[in-house]
Amino acid sequence: MVKVINREALIIDLPEFSPTARRVEIVNAKYTKSKNKITKAQRNQLRMKFGGKCAYCGCDLPEKGWHADHVEPIRRDFDVVYSPAHGAHVSRSNGKALNPDLHAIENLFPACAPCNLFKATWSIEDMRREITRQIERARSYSVNFRTAERFGLIEVVNKPVMFWFEIYKVANLEN
Repeated sequence: MVKVINREALIIDLPEFSPTARRVEIVNAKYTKSKNKITKAQRNQLRMKFGGKCAYCGCDLPEKGWHADHVEPIRRDFDVVYSPAHGAHVSRSNGKALNPDLHAIENLFPACAPCNLFKATWSIEDMRREITRQIERARSYSVNFRTAERFGLIEVVNKPVMFWFEIYKVANLEN
């Protein structure tokens, strides 16, 4: 078995492939999409859950183009298949949720695409921690960031990461 470390630092065992093993071809290299979608009415209701704003950054959500994010992430199963485009075996989502009970409207937040893609399969607290680490990452890897900071164009503010849904809940409790 080949051991691979995924994004969550979990070790996954992948089978070793022999040249004589049966290969499964990827048709058009497309990912399998989930079959259990939310309705248009549910989607409209979800978009307005936090005043038509992204639950994380608070930006205004357009009517189309935003994501329904699983607050507690649904981790999807994957298959290791042969991809002619890559000439090697790759992992592709098979669309099966490892914890389908979390695919419920109560576990969904409206999110802009950048926030949802950044969050990926992290929990809320993991996302908060990763956002906090962005300043040090920018200082370490970006000469542009360091230069702008040195010339006073960027001022780092030391404050806790607060998500829009937390601010929104507090504001609605006060009213």
